[in-house]
Amino acid sequence: MKWILAKAVLASLLISGVTSLTCATAIANEDRTTGESMLQQGSDPVTYGRMQPVEQFNSVSQFFTNAPTQPVAQLTSVSQLSDVQPTDWAFQALQSLVERYGCIAGYPNGTFRGNRALTRYEFAAGLSACLDRVNELIAAGTTGLVRKEDLMTLQRLQQEFGTELAHLRGRVDAVEAQTAQLEANQFSTTTKLVGRITYDVNGGTSTARNVRDPNATSIVRATLNFVTSFTGKDQLLTQFITGVGSPVDNAPKYFAGGGTFSGLDFGGQSQTFKLRRLRYNFPVGKDLQVSVFARGNISDFVDLNSYANIDSKDFSGAWDTNDYLVLAGSPAGPGLALTYSPNQGPFTITATYQARNGNTPIPQGRFRNGIFGDPYISAAEIAFSPSKNFAARVLYTYGSDSGDRFSGIGFNFEYAIVKKCAIFGRFGHVFNYAPSAIANTFGDPGQISGDTITNRARPNYWMAGVAFPDLFITGALAGVAVGEPFIDNSIGNVTQKNLEAFYRYPINAHITVTPSFQVFVNPGNLSTRGTAYVGSIRTVFDF
Repeated sequence: MKWILAKAVLASLLISGVTSLTCATAIANEDRTTGESMLQQGSDPVTYGRMQPVEQFNSVSQFFTNAPTQPVAQLTSVSQLSDVQPTDWAFQALQSLVERYGCIAGYPNGTFRGNRALTRYEFAAGLSACLDRVNELIAAGTTGLVRKEDLMTLQRLQQEFGTELAHLRGRVDAVEAQTAQLEANQFSTTTKLVGRITYDVNGGTSTARNVRDPNATSIVRATLNFVTSFTGKDQLLTQFITGVGSPVDNAPKYFAGGGTFSGLDFGGQSQTFKLRRLRYNFPVGKDLQVSVFARGNISDFVDLNSYANIDSKDFSGAWDTNDYLVLAGSPAGPGLALTYSPNQGPFTITATYQARNGNTPIPQGRFRNGIFGDPYISAAEIAFSPSKNFAARVLYTYGSDSGDRFSGIGFNFEYAIVKKCAIFGRFGHVFNYAPSAIANTFGDPGQISGDTITNRARPNYWMAGVAFPDLFITGALAGVAVGEPFIDNSIGNVTQKNLEAFYRYPINAHITVTPSFQVFVNPGNLSTRGTAYVGSIRTVFDF
């Protein structure tokens, strides 16, 4: 009878997470999941596949691979197990082991699942953990708590499962040896290398008679991120980028007559290997995060959105990954960002400043240059997120481009209605858009009236969409968005309308394939350009 009771009780130990056998595995799991957290503040974070929820273990190898890294709270009373009743045949055995030896811990949801089957290896691992606990009690001088008959039962079990226990010890030794080898051969004790390659093939057609359809083209972007931490709380990000592609190869830009609001966000890459981001983040107290960057974008810190923000994860169009109108393109440069979250509560306040030519001291034409010269852009944002399902943000920007002052306000929200369906959207209004910015945006003087050059434009922008996380498979994401990127009657004779739909399918934890389809009605705000249709297939490799 004691054999049957011990076997039923020890089954729970495997489910609770045996800390003595999983310490090395916790390190390995941490390395697999740090990709997302390391770059969570950037606009191009490198992320890995989600860890699957652990419902049951089919083998010891699965137990070691998927064991939760977060320890389960130790039980102090058997009544804490919601599915264990006093009428259960093993109730007294469970009560004794919980209150006398502290060997039992349940699932995170407070259940025990005593009827679940287990293998001999799982049973052996639980036996080993229980022996360790008894040895701890003996070493602590609490031998009075250890019953003689219980020791005899455990000794018989140890003899019976000696082969399995030896096998498990060998597995742990092997894992520890591999961990030590990795630590000895890593290129740095403070720096991790995280990389991403984005490969896109796109092509399209147009109904306009005066637009010749371009050939299908390919665009490649490779990003290398060196993420360094000196204290465990700070982060130094050094990001390099290279690629193959140009605005000419970018079909959406072609159809829009050069308008950057319609292009692929990863289009226009240069084959030159260059520094894209260099920033250092560090905390000041508990609630303030400071980021100083020699090269970066303010869009790394404001106007974030879980469903429309990162071209390698969701939408590919520049018009739906950021409120480009209010951010005025946000060209890379040096700057500063402060993120304050009072008492780690639902409100977050972000202030950031960026100078486009902060590394150029000599004035050039209308550009004053320098950190405090022209051109520059500053932004302040208040975000409210009372839960992980909802977030709303209000953004204000102010800056200067070639001596032309501009300012704008933007709104951004996301709401997960249910677990697998969310809505999101952005709205932007610019109070006075600089003529130089208008020229840079459209690149087509025929669309810009003389009144606009004199009186400036006050355009609006909006986009809205719906997302479906984990559609058909865990880790997948589908999304549809519509919008009007530049609403102003002084540009062209109509308002352009955009639509994009995509489905991101994870091949594995490191490879995703995303087909997408875009529609541009009246590109460049000109009715003579008809409707353009663009399709693309984006493949992302994370390593």
